[in-house]
Amino acid sequence: MMRWTLLVCLLALAGCDDTANGPDQLSEYLNRLSTVTGMTLTAATPFPRELDLPEAPRTERPAANQIDLIDFLSLSGCELQINLGRRNTQLGRTAAPSQRLLLDLEFMELAPACIALLRDRGDTELANVLQQASLDRRSLLPLSTLQAVLMGPEWQAFWQRPTALEAYPTQTNSLIIASLTRLGDLTAGWLGGSWAASNREFELLLSDLRVGDGGALMLAHYLVARDLARANELLEAARVQAPLCPYGQPTARSRALNRVVTQFFVGQVQPWLVRLRQRKEALHQPIKALEAPLGAVLPPDYIDWAMQRDQLLINQTQVIKTHVQTIQRTLAACGES
Repeated sequence: MMRWTLLVCLLALAGCDDTANGPDQLSEYLNRLSTVTGMTLTAATPFPRELDLPEAPRTERPAANQIDLIDFLSLSGCELQINLGRRNTQLGRTAAPSQRLLLDLEFMELAPACIALLRDRGDTELANVLQQASLDRRSLLPLSTLQAVLMGPEWQAFWQRPTALEAYPTQTNSLIIASLTRLGDLTAGWLGGSWAASNREFELLLSDLRVGDGGALMLAHYLVARDLARANELLEAARVQAPLCPYGQPTARSRALNRVVTQFFVGQVQPWLVRLRQRKEALHQPIKALEAPLGAVLPPDYIDWAMQRDQLLINQTQVIKTHVQTIQRTLAACGES
């Protein structure tokens, strides 16, 4: 019992080898288990498509109230005139969602002063047009923000799976965490009525998403869940079909299994799992904080995907505990479990 209590305690400890290739070590562990149990390893299943971020829907945002040319020319003396001028250029009409969002935020930021100026001039009709245009943009702001942030190519790139994990997550840093946190703060502020925005800052933050490791995190967690389930199948098959200790005493096979678990699972795989858990804990909270203010406008397929994603990421601790329990069951008849 002491031996396996120690093993469970080791689940909380990080390893020393930060350059090791976790997936290769996990594969080696499975092969060793197959050899020592004498059971055939089941085929590995590919990453399921339902765990890939859904493609952004090709939907157009409803148009806000527009300002015609005569009204535009009547806005002399208003900073808002420059905003409308940029919007009405060919570049403005074909701008990316992120740039359209920034124009909307600037419009809402500048509109009150312009409306007040027009009322002072006695141009109540145009002031009312601007007021309605500002209200329209405010009502569309959650959708505009969604399209710019969570439906944009940068977010798609963040969740893109790499072809190989290599030494992940060793090569990661805190930059993407800071960028996610800042994007979440900005989004919450905009939706809360604080519309100040820096074009440069916002575009740089979105650019940071392109080199983020959401896809790598998902792939790593899927490999762990899949391969530890395969390991459990080996151990259960051995327990039922070819017990390691048929007479209730340790055998060469049970001692070999102990060595494989200690050397390859505890000594090699588990340190990688701890690093994955630490990376998940660092990334998951700012991801959820970024999504939360936009919950009311998230597409149903995105909500379904996010639920599956969260379940995969959160369940890893239970996956590891289940594997340890399976090892214990396999050795229970050996008098050393």
